[in-house]
Amino acid sequence: MTARRSLILGGALALAGMSTAFAQSGDVMKLREELMALEKGSWGFMRDKNYDGMKNFLGDDALLIFGDGNRYNKRQTLELMKDFSLLNIEYEPNYAVRMLSPDVATLLYRVTYTATVKGGTPETMKVLSSSVYASRDGKWWSVLYQETPIK
Repeated sequence: MTARRSLILGGALALAGMSTAFAQSGDVMKLREELMALEKGSWGFMRDKNYDGMKNFLGDDALLIFGDGNRYNKRQTLELMKDFSLLNIEYEPNYAVRMLSPDVATLLYRVTYTATVKGGTPETMKVLSSSVYASRDGKWWSVLYQETPIK
């Protein structure tokens, strides 16, 4: 009888743990979609030169590292927008999110884009993008963006 109760209790705990894992998995999938929507929005801000949108997307401590190795903080990124023209962008359909803590997540995706700076020759970049987001006061802020060129 005691063994049977232990088995039932163990099974109930295992099911509870599984349902918690599934709930967390569902939450992560929802966050994945939310962060990808934010990310696509940020590309739109760059394309449209929407300074207010970008200011409300980037954390004050944001750092962006592009595929050419150039690094920009928030102020520098807003300045870059004046000379940056995004001509085309294509996202690969597979992307992922990794939770680093309850308030920090990394979005990983691949993108190919064509852009010019200061009216120069258009350059096409195919990159693996990593975006780190921090949740502050209930809002996700982009705090680190890095591109790694890929073939």
